[in-house]
Amino acid sequence: MPRNQDAEARLTSLRQGATDTGAVKSYYDAMADHYDDTLAAWQYRAPEDACDLLTPHLAEGARVLDMGCGTGLMGRALMRRGALRVDGIDISDASLRHADERGCYARLIRHDLQTLPLPVQDDSYDAAVAVGVMSYIADAPALMRDLCRVVQAGGLITFTQRTDFWQERDFAGMVETLEGEGVWMRMTITQPLDYIPGHADFTDEIKVIHTLCRVSAD
Repeated sequence: MPRNQDAEARLTSLRQGATDTGAVKSYYDAMADHYDDTLAAWQYRAPEDACDLLTPHLAEGARVLDMGCGTGLMGRALMRRGALRVDGIDISDASLRHADERGCYARLIRHDLQTLPLPVQDDSYDAAVAVGVMSYIADAPALMRDLCRVVQAGGLITFTQRTDFWQERDFAGMVETLEGEGVWMRMTITQPLDYIPGHADFTDEIKVIHTLCRVSAD
């Protein structure tokens, strides 16, 4: 099977939002060598849109945790916006090797995001970003609560979710529940934006919503 067809077949196999750790790791390990070119062909721009939302609120030197950093597309986008310290965490060894080669991460951590707590100390970051990640997380509220532990009070968390899963998994309700618990305050929930417009299965049917929240003080 040609490379692009193989990549599309793998993406289709995870379209339903697999939360099986082994399946996700296998997919991204296999995709790593041609992931960047494939996503560029599919006109994927979620990292840039996330930066548009997040970076105006960050000071120079801010510490950012890139959740599910993959090959480093988000890290690259962040470093283009300013002098930030970016750490990355991901389950895919092959993807992390590519991220390391970019030279834009201060630290890279190999870890399954569904295993909590994350191997990160309390109040370590000014912001955390999870782009293209949440469709693979079975317990999104638990992960978000843990991110509010590792991001200091007043810091920022931004994440994306596909429009289909935003509805099916009640992400609006999750944001509201955590806000009601005093865990964070919502700042922005965008209208649906293009997700992978160059991929036939996603063009108009599935878009993406970006959310930005501020971590509340204890």
